[in-house]
Amino acid sequence: MATVILDTCSTEAKKMLEFLKATRYARVIEENIPNNETIMAINEVETDKVKSYGSAKEMMSTLKKKAGV
Repeated sequence: MATVILDTCSTEAKKMLEFLKATRYARVIEENIPNNETIMAINEVETDKVKSYGSAKEMMSTLKKKAGV
């Protein structure tokens, strides 16, 4: 068994990935790594820095008040 790590930012790497997916002897396991913005959002949720609402109606009412609508 061998492990191959492809940075799929380039066209060549994307083509290689599609080639490997099409073969019988290779299995591709894709790992989705969150970007910095997503990691920051996850951290905000985990540290209770986000506001939660009891319902969508409550949330929209609050947002409209803040927007002056």
